[in-house]
Amino acid sequence: MRRSFLVLLLVAAAACTGPEERIDGVVVDVDGGLAGVSAFEIVTADGSRLRFVPDEGVDAFAGGAPLSHLNEHLQTGSPVRVGYVEENGALIALVVADAP
Repeated sequence: MRRSFLVLLLVAAAACTGPEERIDGVVVDVDGGLAGVSAFEIVTADGSRLRFVPDEGVDAFAGGAPLSHLNEHLQTGSPVRVGYVEENGALIALVVADAP
């Protein structure tokens, strides 16, 4: 019984988050500092501004740099790639990496 409940819970959670999307953009705002990032904003090639909240446990770039590395991207203007899902109107960053 407990196992079926867990399976149903996982299916429901997956249905709520939907498939992961990816987007590239230039970092224009970072909330937080060296101790951690609570949110960040990018501007995409079409001029859209998107604000992301890192998912629980996302504290580093895909390559291993700390998430505070976003501050360097903010200063240099080099783009990032964000893998994310939308939950209740919020964009949740699942993966952050240097854009190719």
